[in-house]
Amino acid sequence: MVSGVTPDSLCRGGVRFRAGGTDTCLRHAQPERPHMPWYFFAILGALLDAVYYALIKKSLKDVNQYVFGSGAFFTACILLLTISWLRGFPALDAQFWYAAIASSLLNAVAASFYFKALRLTDLSLALPMISFTPLFLILTSWFMLSEAPSWYGALGILLIVAGSYVLNFTSSKLPLLAPLQAIYRNKGALLMGGVALVYSVTTNLDKIIVVHSDPYFSSAIVFLFLGVLFAARAARAGRQARTRARQKIPAVLTAGLLSAGAAVAANIAFTSQIVPYVISLKRLAVVFSVILGALFFKEKNLLTRSLGASLMFTGVVIILLFQ
Repeated sequence: MVSGVTPDSLCRGGVRFRAGGTDTCLRHAQPERPHMPWYFFAILGALLDAVYYALIKKSLKDVNQYVFGSGAFFTACILLLTISWLRGFPALDAQFWYAAIASSLLNAVAASFYFKALRLTDLSLALPMISFTPLFLILTSWFMLSEAPSWYGALGILLIVAGSYVLNFTSSKLPLLAPLQAIYRNKGALLMGGVALVYSVTTNLDKIIVVHSDPYFSSAIVFLFLGVLFAARAARAGRQARTRARQKIPAVLTAGLLSAGAAVAANIAFTSQIVPYVISLKRLAVVFSVILGALFFKEKNLLTRSLGASLMFTGVVIILLFQ
């Protein structure tokens, strides 16, 4: 018997350690058993992502992104750590920490590429490139997790990618393939393609983290690492930038809550479905973003975007019918 552990100290499938007069519950990692189907959580994550990006679009006009981001990440971390404490902390192994550190570092790189790409090129050339993450996932998930969609599932993913590409393409003056053609001569488009590729790796790492902990604690640690990395950059932003951010505290807290909710929803979906399917359905965030953009930002070009939405919904139906 392990020292400090007795049969009476068992807690929710784990063990309760007593140290310094404080009991701490450590649960061995077990797959969560969601009461709702996986696609409910994937679509919920997409909806929360859409609200999050709408909030970011409105809030980042006059606030340093690193100051705002660090506050949002720390908010999400504190919320999820509190939930984990109430549920009982999972027992962790070395693979958890390797994946968590790698995911955090790569996500920080992706965020840096993302911001730089948006500074270097137009949205109409940059954003469509992010649509290719589910396509890259077909390869990276097979290599990292031995997960592969069926042939029908792959068709559904391709339709979702195509629809997402069309939805993100906002220019009425450029040809539809302009973002792909721009890779050869536009550094911003190339960087955003790199972001899509990095995300196809970090998403698989996120599933490894979930499998070796739980949907709550896993994201709490990643948000903690991201918060530290962004805070290091925010420290160089200057006092004026931090003062402006204080005026946006409600938005920072809301962004943290939305990030935490979207991450947990995706993590729960990961426990019962392969990564390419989950992330493909999460791309419905683009559809929700179009709706929010039309309602609150008076964005137009809805006819073209309706075509993209139709392609995406067709892909979703194929995945759900033939998964």
